[in-house]
Amino acid sequence: MRKRAVEERSLSNSEISLRTDRRFDEKRRPKLALTLVCLSGLVILWIPVNLHWMAFVPGSFAFAGMLFGTLVLSCGVIGWLMPQYVRLLGTFAMILSIVSIIGALGGLMIGTLLGIVGGSLCIAWGPTSRPSNESNEKEHFGVEGVSSAKQEAAATWQKWLK
Repeated sequence: MRKRAVEERSLSNSEISLRTDRRFDEKRRPKLALTLVCLSGLVILWIPVNLHWMAFVPGSFAFAGMLFGTLVLSCGVIGWLMPQYVRLLGTFAMILSIVSIIGALGGLMIGTLLGIVGGSLCIAWGPTSRPSNESNEKEHFGVEGVSSAKQEAAATWQKWLK
């Protein structure tokens, strides 16, 4: 009896391969995009750091440049550490690199361009494989009848668009 219970609890080879594939996919990240975002943060941060003696003078925007450069750099670093938030971080990096024109001239505009390109690559990055048929959908989502739900949704959209 005990031996049978242990056999039922053990994983089959297909379940083990699915788990290792999933772990491999979780470790994937957009390396070029995150590198560009980090480089953008460093370039944006370069001008205010060189003007640090003026950062706390009234009417100076150098402190804002330090803040925006640090935030863009942190978006890139957090993207490396937590790739599941890359799209959101890419959006923040794009917005902050555009706003950094106010405080740091966008890192002589080079930082702004790098931030826009890196952020857009982060937003465009997504998973490469999707389930192709109903059996894969059942394994992937753990629910039966996913394709029938898709058909119902498509029918509803067709009714609304007419």
